[in-house]
Amino acid sequence: MNGQPGLLDVLFLTPSGETLPSVRFRVLPFVEAGRAQGMAMDWRRAPKAIHKRLLFLLTLPRARVVVIQQKLFAPFELALIRRRCERLAYDVDDALWALHPAEVGRPGMAEKSAKIARRFAETCRRVDLVIAGNTYLAEHAGRHQQNVFVLPTLIDTGKYTPAPPDAAAVPPFRVGWMGTSGNLWFLPEVLRELAPHRERLDIRVVADKPYQGELEELVRFERWSPTLEPDQLRGFQCGLMPLTDDEYTRGKCGFKILQYMASGVVPIASAVGFNREIIHHGMDGFLVRQPGDWAKYILRLASDPDLLERMAWAARQTAVERFSLAAQTPRLWEALGVGQEEE
Repeated sequence: MNGQPGLLDVLFLTPSGETLPSVRFRVLPFVEAGRAQGMAMDWRRAPKAIHKRLLFLLTLPRARVVVIQQKLFAPFELALIRRRCERLAYDVDDALWALHPAEVGRPGMAEKSAKIARRFAETCRRVDLVIAGNTYLAEHAGRHQQNVFVLPTLIDTGKYTPAPPDAAAVPPFRVGWMGTSGNLWFLPEVLRELAPHRERLDIRVVADKPYQGELEELVRFERWSPTLEPDQLRGFQCGLMPLTDDEYTRGKCGFKILQYMASGVVPIASAVGFNREIIHHGMDGFLVRQPGDWAKYILRLASDPDLLERMAWAARQTAVERFSLAAQTPRLWEALGVGQEEE
């Protein structure tokens, strides 16, 4: 649509490949959607090694807009990128400046966090637009950049769909958690609460690595697969998202919850950060405020099929109406200044 041969409308720069969740859900769907609308779209993975990255940046294709997804480049690298585009945006969906709770107290971690915080602030100042995955991230970015746009991580509600109505819902009640192995750290609190009720529950963990920790005997592990993921989600009746409450977790964008919701799975999540903006407590999910709530809400759903059905339907509606890729993508094109038909 730009009318200039060889000039991309949008180029995304990513810190990793297509299996990284932020790339899978905040880059690739927009590349596909833009191409379907006739726009010139592409994405490139930035090399980790500095000597390879320099050549990479010097040979980038020109674009109307370059969107840096999550990667924190050095100031001189940002200057090189700026030379290849008319407008520069930064997309962030994690509290990059904060430590994962499992890293707190480790040697050198505080210094690392301070360095990343400085780089984050510098990046926000040097771009034309920050795209933030939630309001907490937007608030932090807004300290360094006036032009901030909030865009939650969106879900393809045509791909993530509920199980058929006639799918067997026989006991035991299927409780699921899906995520990367780095976040298995959050599971013990939930498992301790569910242990007394193990005979009533089928507790599934879908991840890239097995859960090996406290009460691991309660868990049935399924290895995550990008092709099997929608069916693995449909195998849950309720989906868990336990979190601690700290600066790191308040930056989370709740995408796990949206995957559950789109799949007709009732989410039960810690009342932390953006989770509270996604879930309407008691209507399309439950928010946990104290450890005993995990078992309370799971057993309530397990004991009341009608409530489970109503909440699963409401969860699906929330995903479709508020967080679907099809409904929200035009907002991104508007923020980036692309996609409009030229006069």
